[in-house]
Amino acid sequence: MSIPSAAQAAQFLLGLPRPSPLDRMLALAQTTPLDAVAVAGPQAAEAMVDLWRRGFERVEAARRATCSSADQRCDLLLVMGCPDSASADALTGAVLGMLARGGRIVIDAGLMLDRGERTDLCDRLRKRGLILTDSAALLPEVVASRPL
Repeated sequence: MSIPSAAQAAQFLLGLPRPSPLDRMLALAQTTPLDAVAVAGPQAAEAMVDLWRRGFERVEAARRATCSSADQRCDLLLVMGCPDSASADALTGAVLGMLARGGRIVIDAGLMLDRGERTDLCDRLRKRGLILTDSAALLPEVVASRPL
C-alpha cells in the first residue's frame, strides 16, 4: 500500500474529513496562488469560486483555446467533472493551447470508476504529446505535463 493510500485509509478509519478533489488536484500539481490557472469542464464554475476563495487571483474559465496569442498561457489547467475518457480527451484537446510549455494539467477522473477508462484517457493524453507517469491511471486524478 502506498503512502497516500495508507493516509487515505487512516483518515477514513479515524473519521477525519477527506480532502476534496480540488484539494488533491492542487496538491498533485504543486501549485500556489501565484500560478495562472485555467479551469474547464462541467464542474468548472464551482472550482473557480473555490480557487478565488483560496486566494488564487489568476483564474479563468477555459472553453476553447482560440489562438496562442489571444489567450493567456496558464501554468495549470484543471479539467473537472468529465464522466468518461472520450469527453475528457475532447475537452483537453479544445483547451490544451492555453497551457504553457512546462505547464501541468490535472484531470478529475473520479467519475471514471473503471481503471480501463482512466488507462484509455492516459493513452489519449500521451498521443497529444503530454508526459504522464506510468502509474497515472491508478489515481482518481490524472496528472500530465506539457513538454518544454
